Amino acid sequence: MPSATSHSGSGSKSSGPPPPSGSSGSEAAAGAGAAAPASQHPATGTGAVQTEAMKQILGVIDKKLRNLEKKKGKLDDYQERMNKGERLNQDQLDAVSKYQEVTNNLEFAKELQRSFMALSQDIQKTIKKTARREQLMREEAEQKRLKTVLELQYVLDKLGDDEVRTDLKQGLNGVPILSEEELSLL
Repeated sequence: MPSATSHSGSGSKSSGPPPPSGSSGSEAAAGAGAAAPASQHPATGTGAVQTEAMKQILGVIDKKLRNLEKKKGKLDDYQERMNKGERLNQDQLDAVSKYQEVTNNLEFAKELQRSFMALSQDIQKTIKKTARREQLMREEAEQKRLKTVLELQYVLDKLGDDEVRTDLKQGLNGVPILSEEELSLL
């Protein structure tokens, strides 16, 4: 299969790394489903890194797709001119001879974009599930802590009752004997 990065001699520039801010507008072109969840639920830790990396990958693929579509449009124009009987220079003829390669690269890039968009959506779902699970765990821990605080508060309130204090001073009802000093510390 031809490489997705091969270029014909038709004057196209090779694409470099995407801009670090992701300002190429690729999020909109790559599909709202792939980029929107990250802004709705802020990712933490490695999730944010994965989301940003995926945005950059989709940006590179999107740029490559635009370049290939532009190149294919030029080649279609050359082919049409050639079919009308217009004479093309050697560079244009060489470019037309690479039409199938450009078409194959374009299809490959589209399939790659679909795959990465699906992967991006899977990553977003996983990030959301993990965040939800962590939130539930935090809520459960908070509920346990509050339960313990309420139980301690109840016990301390009971220690203030005269009947309970009498039982503790005298060791009645199976409770240990506490001195007045120990009771005052409670």
